[in-house]
Formats: sequence, C-alpha cells, structure tokens
Amino acid sequence: MAAVALRACEAVVVPTDPQQPPRSLRAATVGFVRGTEVGDLVIEVESVREGRLLTTSHVTTIQGGKVTTVSRFHHSAPSTGTEFSDVAPALSQPSEVVDVADWERPRHITKVDTLMSPSTVPFAGADRAQWLAWSRPVGTGSFDAAWLLMYGDYFPPAVFVRSSAPSRAVTVEYSMQIHDGAGSWTLDDDERLSARVHAFHSRDGYAVEDGWIHLPDGRLLATTRQTRLAG
Repeated sequence: MAAVALRACEAVVVPTDPQQPPRSLRAATVGFVRGTEVGDLVIEVESVREGRLLTTSHVTTIQGGKVTTVSRFHHSAPSTGTEFSDVAPALSQPSEVVDVADWERPRHITKVDTLMSPSTVPFAGADRAQWLAWSRPVGTGSFDAAWLLMYGDYFPPAVFVRSSAPSRAVTVEYSMQIHDGAGSWTLDDDERLSARVHAFHSRDGYAVEDGWIHLPDGRLLATTRQTRLAG
C-alpha cells in the first residue's frame, strides 16, 4: 500500500521539468487506518508544496468509501551539506543462511529473494527482537524508491522473533528516510542489500521497530521506523 501510494504521488506531483534537477523520494510516512483488501482503490493526491528544493505531498487511499491509508511524501533534488554516519556498519552475510523460499508461511516473504540469518527464527523466544537478512528483487537487480518503500515493511514484525507464540503486531505508522538521491539502484548478480530490523521497546501494547538497509558497498541506503500495535 505504501508503494502504491508513492507511485500515484510520483505520477501526479513530482516535477519532471528538464530544466530542474530531478527529485527523488527522501522521506515517507504512512499511517495505516484500516486493512485493505485486493480490489479497486480510490487514491487522492494533494500537492502541499512545490518549493525550489523540496516537494511535499499528501496521499489518501480509499476503499469502499473508507480511508485505508494516509501518507506524506517528501521529494528533493540533490543538495550539499555535512556528511557523516555513526550508524553501525553493514552486516556481512554469514556462510550459513536460511533461504526464505523454504518457509511455509508467511508466503508474502517469498516475493523478495531473501537469505536470513539462522539466528532469526519466528516465535523462538530469542533474547533480541531482530531480523538479520540479505535481499534482492526477484528476477532482477534493479529497484526504485517504491520497491524500497515496500521492502522496508516487508519483514514480519521483529517482536515475533522474541515471542514464543503468534501474537498481534499490526503496523500503525511506518516511515522511511532514504539517504541516497539516485532514485533507482542496480545490484550486480552476486550482490544483495543487507537489512537489520530491531524492535527495541515494547510496552502497553505498542512496540517501536527501527530498521537499517545498506547497499552492498556498505553505504547506508535507508532507515525505517514503525509503531506497531503489539501484544
């Protein structure tokens, strides 16, 4: 749903003036108001502001006359500024991994070519609520911001790794910050994105989950945060 909203937004409001530098998605926030079924949607796109550097848009998806998601997107042209990173480095893929194609459920996870750390086992009662994985699009090495936005919300809830039985973990709000202005990327045949997703706090029925996605060369591509109704 986040990717669908983004594609609608970029089809309507992101400028394509050849006299201006191209703008790519740099930040997205998606609120999930209610579930969405497979079927027709109405998508309303509002251009909030188109500035010299930044374009801000609101997108609402509606199904059956009811709002299902509300989104805010910020697209920006490249800019300059201080560069540094205190984020932990990208994880090296271990020699032993688990191919999620062998999982029986959830089946949606097989829609991305993903190798998982053996330490990541749902409902295993682990000490740390964390996913460690290495992924690439199925059948191609190329992807864009919409695919990346989907991928940031692709993993089952990290709290499942720590819990010992299935439990509720519904996304209330999901956000992504993209730290590379290219707008699209291509992986070589032997390359994968590395992803670490960690639910670091859960209380009063809500959990907070942060994620870090790195390019194969170690550069941080995107960070994510989710608020989940968990328990």
